[in-house]
Amino acid sequence: GLGEAMDGLPVALAALGHRCMVISPRYDQYSEAWDTSFWSSVTMAGKQESVHFFHAYKQKVDYVFLDHPTFLERVNGLSGAKLYGPEWGTDFADNQARFAYFCKAALVAIKDLPLGGATYGDRVMIVANDWHSALVPMFVHAQRAANPAMWRGAKTGVL
Repeated sequence: GLGEAMDGLPVALAALGHRCMVISPRYDQYSEAWDTSFWSSVTMAGKQESVHFFHAYKQKVDYVFLDHPTFLERVNGLSGAKLYGPEWGTDFADNQARFAYFCKAALVAIKDLPLGGATYGDRVMIVANDWHSALVPMFVHAQRAANPAMWRGAKTGVL
């Protein structure tokens, strides 16, 4: 399925010499991921929300995990819930806000998180996978419309 394709795509592109980053919410205590000590923030509903990342480097791919209680506490036993809702077919009431936050934070990782001695910056191809990240291209285009210097070299796509 799509998950397997998106798992293999960055590894294949990295093998061809491209620099690749995969960004995901930190749903678990990934043993290979280390705390980047990088902190930033994004604006959500008129207030600043902290952004913090963990990182793993495998098969020449940067795996970045957005660390925030809204993701981790839902699956590590504190709530006894699943990733997207308390039971199959039922969403958490805050899913729209949680994944809008994820999309904004993903742009912070791409533009500002130093990995391997440098950030990815704005000369990138961003592939948004599924509904969870579908706002990323819209945020890129909105930021570029407000400031043409932002994301000048970025291309976006949705799978």
